[in-house]
Amino acid sequence: MDRAAMVRPDRLASRLEELSRIGGTPGGGVSRFPYSKEHAEAVRLVAGWMEEAGLKPCCDALGNLIGTSEGSRSQEGWPSIVLGSHLDTVPEGGIFDGALGVVAAVEVAAAIHEGGLRLGHPLSIVGFAAEEAYAYGVGALASRCLVGGLSRSRCSDLVGYDGRTLGTAIASFTTGLLSGCLPRAIGVYLELHAEQGPVLWKAGWRVAAVSVITGIVRTTVTITGEANHAGTTPMSQRRDALVGAAEFVLAARSLATQLGPPAVGTVGALLVRPGASNVVPGDVEMMVEFRSHDAAHLRSIRDRAEECLGTIGQRENLVCRVDSWDLRDPVPLDQNIQEVVSIAIRGAGHEPRVVPSGAGHDAMVMAQCAPAGMVFVPSIGGVSHSPRERTDWDDVALGAEVLLRTVMLLDGQGRLPVRTLPEPPERLEIGTYSDREVRR
Repeated sequence: MDRAAMVRPDRLASRLEELSRIGGTPGGGVSRFPYSKEHAEAVRLVAGWMEEAGLKPCCDALGNLIGTSEGSRSQEGWPSIVLGSHLDTVPEGGIFDGALGVVAAVEVAAAIHEGGLRLGHPLSIVGFAAEEAYAYGVGALASRCLVGGLSRSRCSDLVGYDGRTLGTAIASFTTGLLSGCLPRAIGVYLELHAEQGPVLWKAGWRVAAVSVITGIVRTTVTITGEANHAGTTPMSQRRDALVGAAEFVLAARSLATQLGPPAVGTVGALLVRPGASNVVPGDVEMMVEFRSHDAAHLRSIRDRAEECLGTIGQRENLVCRVDSWDLRDPVPLDQNIQEVVSIAIRGAGHEPRVVPSGAGHDAMVMAQCAPAGMVFVPSIGGVSHSPRERTDWDDVALGAEVLLRTVMLLDGQGRLPVRTLPEPPERLEIGTYSDREVRR
């Protein structure tokens, strides 16, 4: 790699810390939800960094932040090298999840710009919105809309964490940036991310290429019984929805355990109604998900979960309703990119490693329209989606260096094959800069 292009670890660390203060919580975490005022503030902050790195920032109809720069061969139709990740978080999330990939991508652009270099390919950086499933119940929502995986009508009608529909939330989303979109001609998509699991950390590996991204199947289950007086209703005559829910929580764990690795299962949220100590619960709503790198596992566990709910309903005299399943198959990442990332890792002085991802990422969506690859750095203790999420700053810098080396190697291979994004989605109105209040 040309030594004129070098990342600055101090700037990378300070920017991640600055970004973490937007939506920062007293416990050291980050709650930055899509289309909130915190999200808009984060977009404006990162857009400023993009401009310093020689990029032209804009915001598309889905609230994705995009920064672009022309390549020396742009006029010849060379496709963009796209780097990205997401700017939203789960409640009380960590400072690296998603943000690392965006800020490191900007650092790569800055290293190229400050080194006086110019890629042959155009460079685009994306800070995706609504990657976390928490906000609207659909993971990687904005990137899935971008590639045509979700329809405009479905997106607009989704109800979010704050009770608003997505269409309403985006209509009041104010960033002050020009409207624009990601270039349709893409050559490759790359994403740097903290692993969010323990594999690298336990093995003592500081960086790795990613081979495959897990598949996910999730749904909402509602169990309905009969609310009644907790003191006067005999145990034998109760239709306790929470008892049925408790049985299913244990059953979900059992189903995943029986299938074995890499299958996992989680009931991550319970809403009990009416929610009083002296009332037998009449209704429980659960958010359920299963994950595996094996597509057959996902379908098997989905079917067995529904059978299990049927059995619980009969035994406890309850009605169990299952919403439609949101199914995403495992996504193998591009083999050529894995090899280039491995060369970049060796060039940075480390033994190349390749690992699977147990978490979903925007890369699995972008892989539908372009060759995609990922770089992982360790999560200390395997902790993520938590204020305790940490990655060593030296590993953060190493990940950015590997990302930069990968970009330079891919650009040096000559013109990348052109893949084309679908037409931009029908516009969802985004508030203008004069609409300074972002309602939540």
